[in-house]
Amino acid sequence: MLTVWVSVAMLCRSMYAMFLFGFSVSCFSASPLEETQVLNILAPDLPGTSEEGVYGRDIEIVDRTLSACGYQVNFIIQPFGRHWWSFKYLERVDGVMTVPLGYFMPGFSTSAYIWYQNGAFYDASELAPIETVDDLHGLNVVTFQDGPEILGLEDKLEEFESILAIADQTIHSRLLLKGRVDAILADGLIVAEVNQRIVEASEYNSRLVSKLARLEFSPIFVPTPYKMVYKDPALAYAFDRCFDQLFMEGVITKISDRYTYKHRDQLRHRYLGQ
Repeated sequence: MLTVWVSVAMLCRSMYAMFLFGFSVSCFSASPLEETQVLNILAPDLPGTSEEGVYGRDIEIVDRTLSACGYQVNFIIQPFGRHWWSFKYLERVDGVMTVPLGYFMPGFSTSAYIWYQNGAFYDASELAPIETVDDLHGLNVVTFQDGPEILGLEDKLEEFESILAIADQTIHSRLLLKGRVDAILADGLIVAEVNQRIVEASEYNSRLVSKLARLEFSPIFVPTPYKMVYKDPALAYAFDRCFDQLFMEGVITKISDRYTYKHRDQLRHRYLGQ
């Protein structure tokens, strides 16, 4: 028994010497009773991508990645855009999801971990094919809050019959399904999810089902990359490292495909090439 303890002591001293020379090595593994660190992560409330209950493509990817890094996650869901503001001013949060890659925010950024594919959702039985932004000329469209700026439409506003910017994306789908607008300009996966929920809530109203069957998605905008931002640089580094590992193992792609394939009849394999 003495020999064993002497060996352990010598091992620890050797490891401590390595630490002094710049190696981050611990003499002892974490205690089984030690609690896993819980991270408070701000997430936007976006149907099909980020919702309560850890449901959605983006939030599941983040949860799986941080779990692979050894963390538990407490997601704080807020309206899109407000969650950025909260990250800046709330002290007891560790990170924020869904930040545009080029958007400056105090903290430490990760690489892009998700892309959004904005495009046009429209009734193909009533309109000619929409393949470019120019095909929107003279149409009544609805988009998300700050959509005209984010989509680069500020110089084209006069070309529309009308353009509405509404934060609640469930209103977008209701307007389209009722024929009040010609097209929705937003992320295809989010719109497809909302469309499906409205039809299900109506108990498959025949008119809505028929309308849904005629809708098509056209990816007329360049995909937008999004990153995470953390207050601790070590968390940003760990996230990138674990994400890359899961991506190489095919885990990230499987999660993304599961949510996209659910709506393949609406998206018609035009969402991020899937």
